[in-house]
Amino acid sequence: MVMNKEKNNLISASELKKKLNNKKIKILDARWFLEDSQKGKKLYDKLHIPQAIFFDINNLSDKTSDLPHMLPKKEIFKKYLDENGISKENEIIVYDQIGFFSSARVWFIFKYFSFDKVKILNEGFLMWEKKNYPTDNKIHKKETIKNKLTENKDFLANKAFIEKNIKSKNILVIDARSKKRFLGIEKEPRKNLKSGNIPGSINIPYSLLSKNGKFLNYGDLSKVFNTKLNLKKQKIICSCGSGITACNLIFALDILGYNNVKLYDGSWAEWGKK
Repeated sequence: MVMNKEKNNLISASELKKKLNNKKIKILDARWFLEDSQKGKKLYDKLHIPQAIFFDINNLSDKTSDLPHMLPKKEIFKKYLDENGISKENEIIVYDQIGFFSSARVWFIFKYFSFDKVKILNEGFLMWEKKNYPTDNKIHKKETIKNKLTENKDFLANKAFIEKNIKSKNILVIDARSKKRFLGIEKEPRKNLKSGNIPGSINIPYSLLSKNGKFLNYGDLSKVFNTKLNLKKQKIICSCGSGITACNLIFALDILGYNNVKLYDGSWAEWGKK
């Protein structure tokens, strides 16, 4: 079962290379950089894995919100899927620049909209290039389809829910930011945000979940979480700076078999507002 979970969620560069001509595969380039929102698209235009479609985390978001890259509205996401011929019949492979930075956010978005066959490319584009596997800069012809989408709204927790339940021992907020940001020692990269953390939350930096972009094996992953608390007995809410790397925690917890996990999409971008 454990191995199945890892197999269902991750794919290696060599495995993906064998599947490049499989028409049921949809490859998504989710490279994203906090310091430069245009950098991912520029890199994609320059070189990407053949047949890959760019997934713009900033653009595919809720434009009605004043918070950064909140989950896209259903109609926005549907339009992207329809125009790119992506359906629930496809096996979807997501990659980012190093393997485990922004790819889990895209994995989570698909899960939120009830897609089951979604995997992350272990070690990302970095390993793909290191192996000298094929790349190109072609934009391939897209087919148009029509999707019917459902939302798993119970995958989310908002600020009001956390404020109401913050003192409950049954709720645990896990923050994926760096230790220094969590402790308020280091300033937040976004303007007009306080330093610190949500009262009662614990810190498991997303960087602990991989080594050089390669996702930790099940045993090492278990140690990262099990040294903290007995999470099985609690409802877990994952947070970070703006909802991106919190999804890395959710991805890891999914592999470990935790089902009662929610995303605080607003994260510190909302909670830490001055």
